[in-house]
Amino acid sequence: MGVLGYVLAAIGGLGSLVCFILVLIQMFQRGQTTLGVVCIVLIFCFGIGGLIAFIYGWMKHREWGITNVMYAWTGCIALSILGNALYFASSQPPIVPGR
Repeated sequence: MGVLGYVLAAIGGLGSLVCFILVLIQMFQRGQTTLGVVCIVLIFCFGIGGLIAFIYGWMKHREWGITNVMYAWTGCIALSILGNALYFASSQPPIVPGR
């Protein structure tokens, strides 16, 4: 289960990175250059730039025509959370009463 969790988390993380880049491209193409640069800089500050891009992408998904990208990004985040949960659940030693 640990390997499966690791693989799911890795796929979710790579998919999230691709979707983040696609949303950034839309930001630059739609004249939101400052926001795009802020997201790039803040991605290295605890991932806040990714969160900003994710929220702003959902706010503009219809206008920019990126609904499928946002659904994919949401799915990748869910997949990553599931993978991390499986990985960490399988890596914990079993709880044995009396020890």
